[in-house]
Amino acid sequence: MQKIIVDHGEKKRLAQLFKCSHVTIREALAGKTNSILSIKIRAAALNRGGVKSA
Repeated sequence: MQKIIVDHGEKKRLAQLFKCSHVTIREALAGKTNSILSIKIRAAALNRGGVKSA
């Protein structure tokens, strides 16, 4: 799974939005987890300007 790169500070905003830890956000954006929450985090990150890395 591809990593998702977000702007500076966006991980913190995602953690606040989903009421979860920074570790959860980091692992979801790195593609290490595939839970329902992780899928929602990745979708939100892409909607908020994140890009998939190569």
